[in-house]
Amino acid sequence: MKIRNLLFSLLAAAGIAQAGDDTATTCYTPGKFFYDGGLMLPGADAPEYKKQLFDKTGTSFAAELGLGFWAIDNQMVGYNSNNYIAKVWARIDQRLIKDEVNGGTWLRADFMGSWGLDDETADADNFFDGGFGSATWHNTDLFGPRNFYLLNLTLKQYFANKRVCVNGGIIWMSQYFDRISHARFANDAFEKSPVLPLVWQAPGAVVQWEVNEDNFATLALVGTGVPGGQNPYNFDNTCGYAVVGEWGREFSEDKGIWRVAPFFTCEDGAHYSGKDKERTAYGLMTGVEYQLNDVAKVYGRLALASSDYTRCRQEAMVGTTLRIIPSRPDDYLGVGFGIYKGSDEGRKLENAYEKVLEFTYNIMLNKYFTIAPYYQVYFTPAYRDVSTVSATGIQAHFSF
Repeated sequence: MKIRNLLFSLLAAAGIAQAGDDTATTCYTPGKFFYDGGLMLPGADAPEYKKQLFDKTGTSFAAELGLGFWAIDNQMVGYNSNNYIAKVWARIDQRLIKDEVNGGTWLRADFMGSWGLDDETADADNFFDGGFGSATWHNTDLFGPRNFYLLNLTLKQYFANKRVCVNGGIIWMSQYFDRISHARFANDAFEKSPVLPLVWQAPGAVVQWEVNEDNFATLALVGTGVPGGQNPYNFDNTCGYAVVGEWGREFSEDKGIWRVAPFFTCEDGAHYSGKDKERTAYGLMTGVEYQLNDVAKVYGRLALASSDYTRCRQEAMVGTTLRIIPSRPDDYLGVGFGIYKGSDEGRKLENAYEKVLEFTYNIMLNKYFTIAPYYQVYFTPAYRDVSTVSATGIQAHFSF
C-alpha cells in the first residue's frame, strides 16, 4: 500500500508541473532533454543508437548486435579465462496518441540478452564474470551465459509542450539517471554510479521535468527485490522500494552538465536473512562532465551511501575521452579510473577499497559497424585476496 501511495504522489507531481507551465515565456525549443530520448541515451551521434522512425505508423526502433572476446589474467579457480559472448539489444517505441504540441503518448520496450558461444562460456554455474571478485561489473551489457530480459516496458505520457514526461510500468532505471553522454567503456561503473540503486525490470514510475533551457529534474519510485522469473508487475513479489531523484544543469553554453542525485532505499530483511529488521540506505551522488575542446571531454563523479546495503558504499572516479585523430572524428580513446568501497552485505570483503583502470579505443568503421578493444586492471579487488586482476578484450558492434 505504501508503494502505491508513493506512485500516486509521483503522478500528481507531474500534473502540478503541467499546470505551472508557461511556454509563452520560453526562448528555446522545449523537449531537448527528454523527448525522443534526450539525455536518456549517451549521445545522438553514437552508432549503436541509430533510430528509424516511420511517422505514418508512429513506430520507431533501434537495434544492436555484438560479439565480444574476454581474456582474464589471474582469474578465480573454476572460472573460464577465455570467453566468447554474443549480445543483442533492441528498442521499440510505438506512438499511441499523436500530439504534435505536447508529445503524445508512447509505449516503449527494451530487450537485452547475452549468450556464450562455446560450452565453457555458456556454463551458468561458472559464468566468467563471477571470477573477478570485483565490486563493479566488468561489462555493462552482459546479463549471463544464456539470458534474455524485457528490461523496460513503459507507458510514456508527455505533457506541457514536451517538457514533462511520466513513465510507468517495468522500469530500467539506468536509462533515466546518471548517463555519461560521451563514452562507451566496458566497465559499467564508468557509465553509471554503482552506489545508486538503479534496479532493472522492476515495477514503478519515473517523472521527468525539463524545468527550463538549462535545468532538468527526474524522480523515480520503483519496487526492489523481484525474484527472477516472477511477475514484476505484481507488487506482492517485491520486498521493498527505492526512491531516486536527480537534478541536472547545463552550463558554459551547454559544454558541461552537472548532476546531483539523492536516493533512499528500503527492503524487508526477511527476504535476505530471515529477520524482520528492515534494511535501509540513503545517500548522494554528484557528477560533472565538460567538453574542454574539440578533442577532449572530461568527467568525474563522487557518491556515498549510508550503509553497506547498496552494491558499493563509496565511489570516486574520473575519466576522459580523446579524439586524437583529426581525420577520424568518430573514433576516440577512453581512459577511466575509479576507487570503490565494496559492500560486505552477504559477502566477505577482502579489500576495503578497489581501484579500477580502463583503456578503450572506439573505432567506427562505418555508420553501422564499430570495433572497440579495451584493457582493464582491477587493483585489490573487493572480494579476492589478490593484488590485481586484468582483462583484455575486443567487442564488435553492428547497429541499425
